Amino acid sequence: MNCKKIENKLIDYIDRNLDQETYKAITAHLTTCNNCKESLQELKLVFERIDNDSQELPDLKMKMNFEEMLQKEKSLMSESKVVSLDNSWKNHWKTALQVAATIALVVSSFFYGKYQNDESIAKEVAILKKEKVQLKQEVTISLIENESASKRLQAVNYAEEFDKPGNEILKALINKMFYDNHINVRLAAAEALSKFSDVEMVRKSLIDALEIEKDPGMQIELIQILVSIHEKRAVPSMEKLLQNEATPNYVKDQVTIGLPNLI
Repeated sequence: MNCKKIENKLIDYIDRNLDQETYKAITAHLTTCNNCKESLQELKLVFERIDNDSQELPDLKMKMNFEEMLQKEKSLMSESKVVSLDNSWKNHWKTALQVAATIALVVSSFFYGKYQNDESIAKEVAILKKEKVQLKQEVTISLIENESASKRLQAVNYAEEFDKPGNEILKALINKMFYDNHINVRLAAAEALSKFSDVEMVRKSLIDALEIEKDPGMQIELIQILVSIHEKRAVPSMEKLLQNEATPNYVKDQVTIGLPNLI
């Protein structure tokens, strides 16, 4: 497993969302690779505080009140057993049933309250998880704008791991694909965007990029992506590449291979 694949999985490694074999492989790699180890530590510094936040436990006050009421009802039941022989059996059983009904009501109230409390906690946990994802996106966007090309490349790899990235993440990737001064970052951004091709903004940006792109390596990457997502609107741009005498033959070959899948 190379460094790029390792870096793509570091977030899941921290969250322990990997199978045992992959987790062990990454752990072994980290013992020998200082770059990946440094990347891991940087991520941990950002996420550690959120990951270690203690979750609020259900309030015990209700449980204590319940136990106090239960003891009182037990005492009442105990006292009801000392019944005068002059009392009727009807009155005795009436008292017992009243006590039993009271206990049942208290027990039901306790567990209903506990359920309501647990439901509230579940909502708070969901909010925390959402905030954590939001923070990860903000950190990724910040890294994408880093002066270091290696950091920008790393951030693009992180962005690729989001299941449903926000528009800000997508816009940052599109910007890197168009304008980054390092070709490897641009290529990585295009590859990352291909995974979110169900978003219209992404599909259109890939088409627009091919229309103006001059670098042969990027042209081939964009052609392959647009063919793989069956984007028929890219056909005119590909045909222009075929007609342009300045287009390298190997790029034209890629267009020739891909066009039949779109027409």
